[in-house]
Order: sequence, then structure tokens, then C-alpha cells
Amino acid sequence: MSLIFGFIGPFSDVLYTRDWWHPLTVTNTKIGPEAIIVGFAIGGIASVIYEDIFKKKIRTRRVSRSRKRRDDLNFSIVLIISGGTLLGAFFFLGLGSLLSTVLAFGIPAVIIWIRRHDLILDSLASGIFLLAVACFVYSVLQILTPGWIQAFWTFRYVPDITILSLPINDVLWYFLAGLFIGPLYEYWKEGKLVKA
Repeated sequence: MSLIFGFIGPFSDVLYTRDWWHPLTVTNTKIGPEAIIVGFAIGGIASVIYEDIFKKKIRTRRVSRSRKRRDDLNFSIVLIISGGTLLGAFFFLGLGSLLSTVLAFGIPAVIIWIRRHDLILDSLASGIFLLAVACFVYSVLQILTPGWIQAFWTFRYVPDITILSLPINDVLWYFLAGLFIGPLYEYWKEGKLVKA
């Protein structure tokens, strides 16, 4: 999950740097290598935080080659729906990146819930826990560099409100990212969560 979302990070920043934020990068470009690092970290944390906190492990079973191909296809379809929704809502419907993200994370999460009722708790808990991690990280950054949110966030389509050091749009983003990414690996591998 880290590798997948590390790869996706810079592509999503193409949208987010238009109306969400304008970060400083080590390369002094609009999108820098930090997007890869952040995507990598978020993908990894969101995909394991529920299992780590509740001491769960994933039990998978041996599957045939055709079943593996089907699982890979289902996983790819969910990722394509997410990416297509994000790009389509932003570029074709003209929605801002926040609303586009709500749809891009929300729709595939609901698809996972419909197909795998057993992953709903994983999904919701991952959203809450990823949001808690983000609150901690942003609070530390706010202590180290006061005013960094006002310096880099645009607040174009949302009010200038922060909750526990997170801008309001980031509160939604981190919760929804955890909601979607949290159960994604289990969905892909048809794994069941059991006590470790």
C-alpha cells in the first residue's frame, strides 16, 4: 500500500496544489519529492493502523491463479474508480479538490463495504486513527513552525478553520483516506482479520 500511494502522491498533488495548498518543496517546484514520501507514509499507516491497535492479523488462503487474477482485477477496478472519480469530478464537473476527494474516497469505500461487510469496522476505525495521527503530526509541526498552515493552505473553497491543528479540509481528507485505504489490502487479498 505504501508503494502504491507513494506513486499516486505526486499525481494527486497536481490537483491539490491548484486550490488546496501551495507547499514549499526541496526542489522549489510546485510538486516535489515530498509528495512521494507523504503518500508512502499515509498509505502504509492507514493500511495497518487498525490491525496494530487491535492486535489483528490478516489470514489469507491459497487461491487459484484465476481467483488471484479476479482479486487483482477487483482491486484495480476500485483504484480506477477512485482515480477516475477524483479526476472526473475535478476536471469535468468543476468541483474543487475537496469535493472531488470526498467522492473519490467515499464511493470506493462504500463499494468495499457492500462487497465485504466484515471490513466496515476496519474502515471506520482506520479513518479515525489516521485522523488522530495527523492531528498529532500537525500539532508538532505547528509547535515547531507556528503559522505554517496559514502560510501554505489556500482556504479557497473552505473556511479558514483549524481543528486540533488541522485545517477543516484536512480533517475530512485524513478521515476519508483512512476509510478508503484502511481495508484496501484485505479487500484486495480477500483476507480475513483475526486475533493475532
